[in-house]
Amino acid sequence: MKKKENKLDCKSIEKKIPQYLNDELSATELRSFLEHINECADCKEELTIRYMVSEGLDKAEINNEYNLLKGLEEKIKGSYKKIRNYDIGVFFVSFLIFLTVGFVILAIVFAII
Repeated sequence: MKKKENKLDCKSIEKKIPQYLNDELSATELRSFLEHINECADCKEELTIRYMVSEGLDKAEINNEYNLLKGLEEKIKGSYKKIRNYDIGVFFVSFLIFLTVGFVILAIVFAII
């Protein structure tokens, strides 16, 4: 049963590859996409093939020496950086909300006293 669930997951991941290549995934989608790609050799291979086709055709016209696998590795590293930046942003927004609520509570307490 677990195998079947993974296959369904693979199908949804494969459908998201074009969105990934075009930088159209949200941070949440990107995180689950990368987690799956790191765990599933079949999907990683599919991503590699599609990346090579899409980027390879563009880069072949410009420069014959472009290393496609290195380019994909750099894209994946950049995706992790995007997730990290998103997480930092969420942390700071949460912290600011916490501070605001704290000041409101202090204002209410001092208004009562």
